[in-house]
Amino acid sequence: MPLNRSSIFLEVIENLSKSIHISEGNDLEMAKEILYSASHFLKIPRANAWIMSEDEKELSCLIAYDKNKDDFYSEGILNASDLPVYFKHIRKNDIIISFEAREESFNSELLDNYLIPNNIYSMMEVPILLSGEIKGILCFENTNEIRNWNNDEQHFALALTQLLSLTLETKQKNIYRDELEKLVKEKSVLIAEINHRVKNNLAVITALIRAESNRVKDEYHRELFKNILSKSFSLSTLQSAMYQSKDYNQANFSEFIRLLLGNINDTYGYRKNVQITLDLEEVNINISKAIPCSLIINEILTNCYKYAFTEGRENKLLLQLKELQDNTYFICISDNGAGLPKNYASRGTGFDLMDGLIEQIDANINIETSTTGTTFTITFK
Repeated sequence: MPLNRSSIFLEVIENLSKSIHISEGNDLEMAKEILYSASHFLKIPRANAWIMSEDEKELSCLIAYDKNKDDFYSEGILNASDLPVYFKHIRKNDIIISFEAREESFNSELLDNYLIPNNIYSMMEVPILLSGEIKGILCFENTNEIRNWNNDEQHFALALTQLLSLTLETKQKNIYRDELEKLVKEKSVLIAEINHRVKNNLAVITALIRAESNRVKDEYHRELFKNILSKSFSLSTLQSAMYQSKDYNQANFSEFIRLLLGNINDTYGYRKNVQITLDLEEVNINISKAIPCSLIINEILTNCYKYAFTEGRENKLLLQLKELQDNTYFICISDNGAGLPKNYASRGTGFDLMDGLIEQIDANINIETSTTGTTFTITFK
């Protein structure tokens, strides 16, 4: 039993829907497949695809097909300034059925330059729509005689146009994806350059501080320079941890602590034989909190090494970093030194600095000190 035309149309649409050109967003090759199928299965001599410009003032022929010559070609460009009535009509976004194309008022501007020269009598023009906006037209043209387009043929033309719409949508997404990948690459290059410059600037600052410290004649000012160098290294280490994490809003704080502690131990731990115990979870902290917190930890650790630890005894340091269930960060630094003096909070600028930084990150700090050691506990969100 022979298939009716409706079944044939459905089979054609199903086969075309499997075309690789749709997933690739290759509108030209997909249009060729569609126009070829339309011409042969609608039994019309001409079919063409047009793309609308962004300002809707121009229709450019993507590709046209002549069945009699079995040839693809271009029809050129149609301008809204030359065809105002026609462009106004197609902007309605409706399928245009012209049984007698030469008699339709909206085709009057096409009569002498397009319809008569190409011997066109009947047309179906289906808008290519994306998100409700017209992006072009598929035009099916019959020559030599008037053609009454039936419902099956109109539905077939609509389905063909939807396949081209899908292809154009994929093409647009691919363009956006490529642009996004380009922007991401440019951002990565820019961040790498900024990181390189920041790293170099911090290195220059550190070198200048170190050079000036060599000119110091007394121990008091030598210690001041040491403290400044330690803070400079803390910021440099944090910046490096942030860059290496690939998330430029956060820093790998556990890695930062390891590096910072290593530097402080090298600077102040000579001959003090400090036994270090680390209990660090892999925690990322937002950079706005990480910077003040890094300076707080630097200050505490520096004081531990300078005042709690002495030569000729067993010095112990415990450092913990955890993220609690309520998204609270927990940091504990504990030593086995002789404890803080009674008036420690009023001695020097160290605790003033810590108070300001604690307030900056809205943290809580608890200090427990005795003759057997001191424990600093810091919590913040």
